Amino acid sequence: MSCITYTLICPIGAVNEQCEWTITCCDGTKQRVILLEGTTTQPCINPSAQYSSTGGIQQNSISGSYSTQNISCSTACGSYAPAPSPVTPTPTPTPTPPIPPTPSTQPVPQYCLTGSDEVTIQNISGGNKFVFGGNYGTYGVTVGTYVLKNVPAAHPIAFQNFNLTNVITYTGTTSVGIKNGLDGNPYTYYYGDVTLTVVGGPFIISYECFYHGYMGGENNLIFNSTTCTGPAPTPPTPTPVPSPIPSVVPPVPSPVTTEYTLTYSESVQGWPSFYSYIPDMMIGMNNYLYSFKGGNLYKHNTNETRNNYYGKQYDSQITSVFNQEPLQNKVFKALNLESDSAWSVNMETDIQNDGFIDYTWFEKKEGAYFSYLRKTGTIPAAADEYALRSANGIGKVSSWSESNNVLTLNFSTNPLVSVGTIVSIGDYIYFSEGAYTTVSFSGQITNIEVNLQSGINRIFVNTNITGSTIISESQPYILYIKNMEAETHGMLGHELTFTLTNYNTTATELFAIEADVMKSYP
Repeated sequence: MSCITYTLICPIGAVNEQCEWTITCCDGTKQRVILLEGTTTQPCINPSAQYSSTGGIQQNSISGSYSTQNISCSTACGSYAPAPSPVTPTPTPTPTPPIPPTPSTQPVPQYCLTGSDEVTIQNISGGNKFVFGGNYGTYGVTVGTYVLKNVPAAHPIAFQNFNLTNVITYTGTTSVGIKNGLDGNPYTYYYGDVTLTVVGGPFIISYECFYHGYMGGENNLIFNSTTCTGPAPTPPTPTPVPSPIPSVVPPVPSPVTTEYTLTYSESVQGWPSFYSYIPDMMIGMNNYLYSFKGGNLYKHNTNETRNNYYGKQYDSQITSVFNQEPLQNKVFKALNLESDSAWSVNMETDIQNDGFIDYTWFEKKEGAYFSYLRKTGTIPAAADEYALRSANGIGKVSSWSESNNVLTLNFSTNPLVSVGTIVSIGDYIYFSEGAYTTVSFSGQITNIEVNLQSGINRIFVNTNITGSTIISESQPYILYIKNMEAETHGMLGHELTFTLTNYNTTATELFAIEADVMKSYP
């Protein structure tokens, strides 16, 4: 069995002053590791264990981080503190000079980012991948600033730096909004030029697309100050000595931080449209629009291909909001597009932020396109889902057992803990332990057996699902959440912000957007 030493870190300021993981040790046993804030440990872990998509380690707390040290080991679990003990006040010790820590081996990336890398989307091993600088593999960075050039609008990117903003941050030219990433934490997604700022390490983080998941980015960005060198600084442009011409009025700084091409409409007496392309110069002549880009002359609107400027294809996007009666809490049920084609729709409200309708889900009815609103949700569910009507309680179990990734939950028949007829195969099971202040994901229901005369009242759960957590106490409280996309009843909120995206290269007309809305009665 090949085992590797991992480093578990619980930072100063950790939530609840501690961090928790579940690990699969080298001897095959599963153990809980709890660290107090400001402490670390290095257990011996079997990374090939099929515990989750992360291998032999699962993080159970909000705070904390871990990294692979690529050091082989063979001890059972290594040395770690199984649980924090209450701190007993002790007299302040006499200060002693700090002992520098022994440097650990940093994972070696396949490619180091250069400081300015072009982003492309390539089909590798049967799936689309983010490719930085023309080569795909694990990417490494060190302290410095990195610019990822031309992230496509169809694949806005976010970097999972939750609890790591003290060592790595990112921003971009154009944001498509905020939503919960695949790790359950909220991130802002950008396209265009995305800038990474790294001030320290270590870390191994993931990056993902707003629409399509990781796209090869899971645990694919590594801090390595040994293999990778910092990006070369851009030499400053010499400032010419200005002529001594007095300025009568000081220049007014522009409030615009992102460059656009704007169009003026005579009908509305205003500037209603923003375009992504930026020419060097434009001129209207003989009822045609001409522009220059890179020394080349272009004549616009001369073919049927729309949204292609200077050899680059763009998507059409429209963002608006339904906010009638903003003080009323409403359920947004469906959308109707008065259009000659279907559009993809991203939606968010002031309460829920991850609704989505793919353009293939629309049905054409009476000349318009109709679709129910689907709340996509995440598995495990985001923390904001537990307070909504999508989460329902069952009760405490009387006993439970687990074997071969199948969890059996036994409920009392006298007094009766009713499973209820609304619970069905395919629902997701969650549990709460101890003080019942946190909720953890357990798995998906595979079977339900209820025979009260025979004393049978139980649920079978498949725990071999990414993100599942092992139950540790005898009588946890059980709750369930329906499949959000299949069982969705709409999106809840006072207002609904939506962005429509059309990928067509031909002319498309959109006349009106309608929503089916009803008042919410909690």
